Amino acid sequence: LWWPVIGAGVVWAAWQGRRQMEAWQLSRRFGGQALIWVILAAAVGLWLAGATRPPGWIGTAQADAYDVLEYHLQIPREYYHAGQIRQLKHNVYSYYPLGVEMLFLLGMTLRRGAYEGMYLAKLLHGCFGVLAVGAILSSAAQLGGKRAMFSAALLATAPIAISLGWLGMVELAEVFYLCLAVLWLRQWMRDGHGRSCLLMGAMLGASCAVKYLSVGFVVGPVLAVSLIFAVRRPRRLVQLAPALLAMLLGFAPWLVRNTVYTGNPVFPLATEALGGGHWSAESQQRWIDGHAPDVRPPVPVPPGWERPAQPSRLSLLFRNLILSQMFGQVVNFLTLAALAALLASNRTDPWDWALVGILAVQLAVWTLGTRGMPARFLVPALVPMTLLAGDALARLSGVRASPFRRESSPPSGGPWGLAPAVALFLAAIAVNLLATHGLFRYDTASRPALSPWPGKDIARADMLYARAADLPEGSRILLMGESKGFYFPTGTVYATCFDAHPLDEILRRTNSPEQTLAQLRQAGITHLWVSWYESLRLARTYGYPASLSEDIVRAFQDGERPRLGVLDQLGALGMTRVGQVDWPMPAATSAPTSAPATQPTPWPIATLYALPAEPMPPAPHPGN
Repeated sequence: LWWPVIGAGVVWAAWQGRRQMEAWQLSRRFGGQALIWVILAAAVGLWLAGATRPPGWIGTAQADAYDVLEYHLQIPREYYHAGQIRQLKHNVYSYYPLGVEMLFLLGMTLRRGAYEGMYLAKLLHGCFGVLAVGAILSSAAQLGGKRAMFSAALLATAPIAISLGWLGMVELAEVFYLCLAVLWLRQWMRDGHGRSCLLMGAMLGASCAVKYLSVGFVVGPVLAVSLIFAVRRPRRLVQLAPALLAMLLGFAPWLVRNTVYTGNPVFPLATEALGGGHWSAESQQRWIDGHAPDVRPPVPVPPGWERPAQPSRLSLLFRNLILSQMFGQVVNFLTLAALAALLASNRTDPWDWALVGILAVQLAVWTLGTRGMPARFLVPALVPMTLLAGDALARLSGVRASPFRRESSPPSGGPWGLAPAVALFLAAIAVNLLATHGLFRYDTASRPALSPWPGKDIARADMLYARAADLPEGSRILLMGESKGFYFPTGTVYATCFDAHPLDEILRRTNSPEQTLAQLRQAGITHLWVSWYESLRLARTYGYPASLSEDIVRAFQDGERPRLGVLDQLGALGMTRVGQVDWPMPAATSAPTSAPATQPTPWPIATLYALPAEPMPPAPHPGN
């Protein structure tokens, strides 16, 4: 089905662009501005270097690889193997808008396999960034050639944009749709046509179909500045109504789906007001507290939990934005310079002020409404930042006379500001590319060169998954603690920490280890995979069922080896350990023979247990 659809799309695009292709000719001589393609080529090279790394083998610097393996690629993989798109009650993230994940599913379909399509999925995400850069370059006639060139290059080389392009995520789609929305906003401000406003609304709806956070970082800021602009222009205010309708139509498929599944159109958000669907009260509260801006106790509170010290919002702002290399320090400076130039200039372009307003709303939402203020959430701010920074460079390049000379104009040689503008531009590009290269080195320093390595080989060869991949046919694993299921065998049972865990559900309705074992067998479970440190981490952050974590927390506090009562009970019925993944420890740095009493015993990463095929006979009575 899909190859004809894609083929028809290519033919249609070629027909629409036939006149441009016929008129296009390669110049024999190029000016200095042509060097922009060298910069873009360097950015593309860095993008492809990371995009061809296996999922999970890159993205560790920002801990983003976790989300990729837990749901961005895992959910399409489950849809692919099931042969249908359906409700996944064990993975709450399947209720998110999945506009980009549907393209990941398309990639797996075209490549005829989840592992075969995983690199295509990552490349599709990166292509949204490429399209955003192309949108700015193609608007050179409206923005001005210099501004478009500067802005496009700054966006293309932004470390956070390139590093996200290495991952099968969705944030670059937010950047793309916001970029188109603000360009249509500019057109609407200038021509007053309802069509421009309608297309702006359509782009906002497309962003909502990508990620819930688009409501706060894309839709909210753009609509806020649009309303401010239109409030004294009744005709423009009327034109916003169809735009809002277009936005809702783009968002509607996901709202309808969630309403059918859970009764809450924005599940798992607003569960207190709109309903928690299939969630228990504990799961609902765990989600609410786990995503609150402030740090709240885990649900349930584990033994000995103490509230960790938290940095202030102001310190997070400086650390995650001003001082961070993710957005580029020179770009931050140029954005502030653009704001200063707007304040000092007599030129009042409402669109430039709209960009300032959009950035201000994004920063406010990020600072006041997000947990820990991760830089990834703020990535849509790259659009107003780079457009403002490009404007600052374009203005500087057009300064005719030196402000440090008394003469009104330079004696010869063109604008005085061109040289410092080019110097600042090249400095920003150099800082961006060096920071991105540093991120790549950090992410790949401890990983072998697997570019690209088939997912099936990873599942068989990596120490974390090899034992699970070697199990006989017909085996079915239940993961405990672990929810990054992408490299585990098809049919593996798992649940995120916000969803009901199958083993905890069984323990709630059984009264004996024999009943627990019988229900595990009835569910087709043959093996248990226990991730010790992940269970501990979840118990002390978001929260994890007490039946599956309380003993682990106490063992860690007491400096003992990990233990869990239910495993001991199942072990008495014949469950055996068939594999274990330990922390790699070189011989030269092996554990000392006499460790201090306060030093915790080294823990394994995970242990694989095999359930007995048949119930164990009862032990003979000592008197018989």
